[in-house]
This record gives sequence, C-alpha cells and structure tokens, in this order.
Amino acid sequence: MPWCPTCSKFLSPSTVRADGTCPTCGRDVDAGQAHAPGDEETTSKHAPIPWHLKLLVIALVIYLGFRAWQGIELLL
Repeated sequence: MPWCPTCSKFLSPSTVRADGTCPTCGRDVDAGQAHAPGDEETTSKHAPIPWHLKLLVIALVIYLGFRAWQGIELLL
C-alpha cells in the first residue's frame, strides 16, 4: 500500500502518479506494494487456497450430500 509521509495517508495504487509521486502534494511516496497501471504480470498472481478452506468445502459437500440423501429417503 503506497504511503505518503508528507500527507500522512495511504493512497490507492491507482492514484499514485506514473512517476511515483503523490497526487496531492507532488512528493515521492513510499511505494510498498504499488505497481504501475497496466502492469498485468503482478495482478495475475494469486495466493494458493489454504488447506483449511479446502477441508471446509469437502465437509460441506459431505454434509449437504447426507442431507439430500435424507430428503430423498423421506420422499420415498
């Protein structure tokens, strides 16, 4: 997240000028994770899905499958 020490505020990466300056005061910002607009290489990287989220999805599928089976038995 870009930080402007002069203005004492965080800036969104899209508001930072192409030369790396603050749009309000015009001074250099601390870049952080900022990237130039149109830089698609950095935006296409995704973090891996955590193992506990995968486990939660598997448990949900098993639970909903069991409840669907109970509903089918009830109808029959």
